[in-house]
Parts: sequence; structure tokens; C-alpha cells
Amino acid sequence: MWRALVVTVVAVMFASCGGGGINSYEDAMEAQVGIMEEMVGVLEGVTDQASAEEAASEIEALGSRIAEVIAQVQELPEPTQEEMQEIAQKYAEQGQSFQEKAASQMMKLAEYPSLSDAWQRAMANMR
Repeated sequence: MWRALVVTVVAVMFASCGGGGINSYEDAMEAQVGIMEEMVGVLEGVTDQASAEEAASEIEALGSRIAEVIAQVQELPEPTQEEMQEIAQKYAEQGQSFQEKAASQMMKLAEYPSLSDAWQRAMANMR
């Protein structure tokens, strides 16, 4: 039960970059936050169809990294409720900041279908 909650919290809050060496739920959160920030950075570079096509492959690669992190989370022992609350509190402000930054880039998903498809495939890895 808690493991599913943790994966959901991590996914919703958008959580270092490589996805390797996940030894705790906090490591996982840091990894996913870093990956999601990279995704938004990729979207920021989209200015036309050609850059959208390039970004699509980058987004999918980042989605694969998210899947690696989540696979490693599945191997961790279940956290306590206290651990989960600490992690949620620690990343709440960062999550809000990320959402604001990401919101300004989401219109690009509607504008470029290939980018939208890549984003959806990447986010499917968070389940």
C-alpha cells in the first residue's frame, strides 16, 4: 500500500538525473525531480517543428530514465508514514515551483503532436 502511495507521490510531485543508485525514497524523489526539470528544459528549447521532433526523442529518453527510477523504487522496503510525510513536506515547495514553470511549456504539447505523443509515452512510465 505505502509503496504504491510513494510511487504516486513521486510521480505527481515530479521527481538526480541518472536514475542510478536509488537507495531511498528521497533519492528517488530527487532523481525524478531532476528528470522532470530536464523535460521542461527540453520543452523550453522547442520553437518550431524541427526542434519539436528533436525534443520528442529527448523526452522519450527521459521517460525511460523515469522508468528506471521507478523500477528501483519497487525494490526498496516500504517506507513508514513518517518518512513519507517528511519527503512530501520537503518537496512540496519545489513541486509548486516546478508546476508553475512547467505550465508555461505545456502549450507546446498541443501545438506539436509528435511532442505530445512522446510526452504521453514518457508519462506512462510513471505508472
